[in-house]
Amino acid sequence: MKLQERLSDLLRDLSSRSPILGAAVFSIEGLPLVSRFHGGTEEASIAAIVAAIHAAGEQTVKELRQGELKSIIIQGDLGTTLVISISADYLLTVTAPENAKLGLVFSDAKKSAREARKILHQAI
Repeated sequence: MKLQERLSDLLRDLSSRSPILGAAVFSIEGLPLVSRFHGGTEEASIAAIVAAIHAAGEQTVKELRQGELKSIIIQGDLGTTLVISISADYLLTVTAPENAKLGLVFSDAKKSAREARKILHQAI
């Protein structure tokens, strides 16, 4: 099975067992690898924005001497977006509605990030 297929299956499973609206794996350079967002979402521009947010987060934790960046939470009126580091090169981004239990979403997303790390490691 190809890398993108395995990651797509992982994101599908994540979306089916958790109150997640969409999920994607992006490179830290801002390139989409695989995504499962609702129609009309421009994945290339989201990937670039997520990469920029991640870079700003990395600089922030570096300046504040807080170790390595693990995740970023972005909360809006209508929902929450999580950006979780999979590895040095890839990020998992998930979106959830405003009424979702953030702890559950975060836990499920972290598990999926660990699985994605295994899949990506095996592919290299």
